[in-house]
Amino acid sequence: MKKLLSLVCAAMALVFTACEDVPAPYTINSEGSSDTKTLLSETFASSLGKFANFTTDGGVAWKNSYSCATATGYDNATKTTTDGTAYLVGPAVDLTNVDSAYVTYEYILRFNRDQDYQKLLIAEDFVPNANTVTSQTWETLIANHTEGSDYTTFYTATAQIPQKYMGKKVRIALYFKCETNSSTWEVKNLKVMKGVAGSTPEPTPGPTEENVLPYTSNSLKDGFTVVTEKGTAWSLGNTYAKATGYANSATTPTISWLVSPAINTTKAEGNDEPVIVDFDYVLRYVGAGTDITAFHKLYASTDFDGDVTKATWTDLGFEAVESATKDWTFYAAPTLTLPAALVGQEKVYFAFRFECNDQNSTTWELKNFKVHQGGKTGPGPDPVPEPSGDNLIANGTFEAWSGGEPVYWKSASTASSATLSQSNESHSGSYSVEVEGTSSSNKRLAYKEITLKAGSYNMKFYAKAATSAGGSVRPGYAIVEDGKINSSSGYKYGDYVNNLTTGEWTEVNHPFTLSGETTICLLVMNPKNPGANVLIDDVELTTSDGGLADGSGDDPDDNPDDNPGDDTGIPYSINFTSSTEGWTINDINLGGLNYVWKQDKTYGMKASAFYNSKNNAAESDFISPEFSIPAAGANLSINHALNFLKGHERADYVAVQVICGETTEDLALSTWPAGTDYTYVDATASLAKYAGKTIKIVFHYKSTTDCAPTWEIKTLSIQ
Repeated sequence: MKKLLSLVCAAMALVFTACEDVPAPYTINSEGSSDTKTLLSETFASSLGKFANFTTDGGVAWKNSYSCATATGYDNATKTTTDGTAYLVGPAVDLTNVDSAYVTYEYILRFNRDQDYQKLLIAEDFVPNANTVTSQTWETLIANHTEGSDYTTFYTATAQIPQKYMGKKVRIALYFKCETNSSTWEVKNLKVMKGVAGSTPEPTPGPTEENVLPYTSNSLKDGFTVVTEKGTAWSLGNTYAKATGYANSATTPTISWLVSPAINTTKAEGNDEPVIVDFDYVLRYVGAGTDITAFHKLYASTDFDGDVTKATWTDLGFEAVESATKDWTFYAAPTLTLPAALVGQEKVYFAFRFECNDQNSTTWELKNFKVHQGGKTGPGPDPVPEPSGDNLIANGTFEAWSGGEPVYWKSASTASSATLSQSNESHSGSYSVEVEGTSSSNKRLAYKEITLKAGSYNMKFYAKAATSAGGSVRPGYAIVEDGKINSSSGYKYGDYVNNLTTGEWTEVNHPFTLSGETTICLLVMNPKNPGANVLIDDVELTTSDGGLADGSGDDPDDNPDDNPGDDTGIPYSINFTSSTEGWTINDINLGGLNYVWKQDKTYGMKASAFYNSKNNAAESDFISPEFSIPAAGANLSINHALNFLKGHERADYVAVQVICGETTEDLALSTWPAGTDYTYVDATASLAKYAGKTIKIVFHYKSTTDCAPTWEIKTLSIQ
């Protein structure tokens, strides 16, 4: 009887596949199935099944190929690309009597352009057609997809459906867009399931073998569950987990939990060391209204069953710290000792809770989560080491490590060439850095780029041989411009220090003088003769008359506390072909367009109001995060192009502006493009007028029906 019923249901499904609208009651996709947990299941093995394609502009369409639902604008036969936007909309899913549900599917993504070009969407039920699809209020469930390197390895995407949709009927859609260049997206085995992603209705008693101590999860992806009370869910990638409420120039109030699988915290027999928790993280964009401690929590529970609101949570005392360098370097969180009440339990769940309001959202990224015995029991190193005393550099003691590398000891240029490892043999503290040596070439240990004022400096460190082969070192620095070693100035070295032994540490000093403000990275060369490994520890950079050019040196008048609103550090640089992090768009008048500003992976941020073969009247601003300009002032540099000005007055259409307090004023650039082609020019402007003040940079664009120029900004830096 069951078999006959299944055949009837299958036949009915085939009938309704050809229809765009499937009337109730056939929208309840779990009807006729003995699997009461599955609300919707579509393999896309031989067709688009219950899903329907809606091309809303251009010539892109979802098709069934390679046993997947496939979207691409690229035609391999003709080697051409067709622009367009297409939605693959599923049937209505009934969540009337459902407490929680999630979506999961497998996918391959190749030639990815941007996360906004392929997304998983959700909306309340509607009758889908070409008009209603575009007029719907869609909410993004997943925007971040991992780009693959072949067409055989599938990744799994999972998203918890927000609670506000429970008790309603909803539709799921796969959104794809092609613009100039195209990605290829293949999706299969899409399901909507009752429950919480990663959980099971009846957990197996006791932990699995993987979840005993020591427990490690590098990316926090496998086995972790996302539970979102409201807003934007945690994104789980192959290298790290990410939480933020900021997307598409807007902030969504969010509370989202990232919960570990059950972990057995029973100690190993005969091992009395405490059970500790540690992980690596980076935190950015802490703004006004952000309660940094309350919004970034680590909890533990023994009674979590899928509902975070009913579990009993113990606060483990994690205190987040924003990245001092305003970059994406991960830092080791202070080691947390598990309370005695949570030790020896067969099931302990750990949860990272992220929150943001509608005014501001941080971005919080996590990786390398560990629960184990032994190691450090104290507070550990600061998650964000900073220079102390007279020393102008941080982590010269090599006590802070992340991802197997010493924090800050990585140049953005080619100056970093040696393989580094942590050594327990130290001049002071617990660690030093071991720098590889080879007889084939010189190897370099390099500190990150810093900008120094004119003055006299001394670099000091301690060195010794790591092996009986002995060793040699040569101190120095490299002059860096635009992320590259200056071709004419290059490397500046001091004298060789030879005959290092394993028996004692040798003090090395290298005095040097800078005639003007200069960006450098400090170096320790390990020469190819003898080419053996060496140990380096306790690096210092001191000065009697210079200092860091951003005002954080030894000048008593330079007080960092004078600028409590400093959200973005200086020196600052960004390449808009790869990032717009922290920047926002303010559309003053779209004039019927969908957008004016758009990121392009080749040309950077691009503004244009020319659409549908005509000029459109529009106005929009591309706005930076806040910068606190140091007392010494700063200079702005951009690389940009301007076309289709067609003889009109440039200042009527595009301008670089500064917002300072309640005032917005134009900034005088050294160079503007001719406005007749796409030739990029470098331009600079002094920000000395705003010394000691907090500002924002604005790229202001305005067009008319007579003139709609195209403006492209590729890079920006403030130094």
